[in-house]
Amino acid sequence: MATRHQVRQAVITLLYTHEMDTFNEDFASEYFAEQKIKNEQKNFAETIFGGVLENIDNIDEKINSYLSSFKLAELGAMERAILRLGAHEILAQTCEARVAISEAVALASEFGSTNGVKLVNGVLDNIAKDKNPVASAAVDTKEFYENLSAIQESLKPKEPRNSRIPKESGFKKSAKSGPASKTAPKKPPKRARKDDTRKDEK
Repeated sequence: MATRHQVRQAVITLLYTHEMDTFNEDFASEYFAEQKIKNEQKNFAETIFGGVLENIDNIDEKINSYLSSFKLAELGAMERAILRLGAHEILAQTCEARVAISEAVALASEFGSTNGVKLVNGVLDNIAKDKNPVASAAVDTKEFYENLSAIQESLKPKEPRNSRIPKESGFKKSAKSGPASKTAPKKPPKRARKDDTRKDEK
């Protein structure tokens, strides 16, 4: 079963295809089935996807009010989709503002750049503070990237214990040679000393 983060990834994909004019209901159904998004999670995805489209003019206006040097239309389509989803979740209160921003920042780190992460974090935090001026909901991006690096490191495949060839060397084990031996190679026998040879001759 898909997680809420995977559901949001799917919604971002649908928003992107919708803006590219390649979206249709058959595509959405096939995509949900492929991503194993069904039942409650599918309803959640359809609700927030429909909510963004229904309120897109108000969402874009809110986002643009916190963009100074450029406007939403000048961003990449994927960043627009992430901002729209995050803004909708904050404004419609589908979840806590901190959760909405954290999810949007994670999506921006997966699909965008470092600058995109900062932009998404800053804009959505301003929208959240406008909605509820009591406290900031911004994500600590330094802490976020530290945690992200740790997660990515833990997901790296571990090298087999019996492999003595470093990955960067470019060498490969022969398919015919079979598995590498776990025992160390035997040392060659020592040469007999001259005096030992004489003793044998006697």
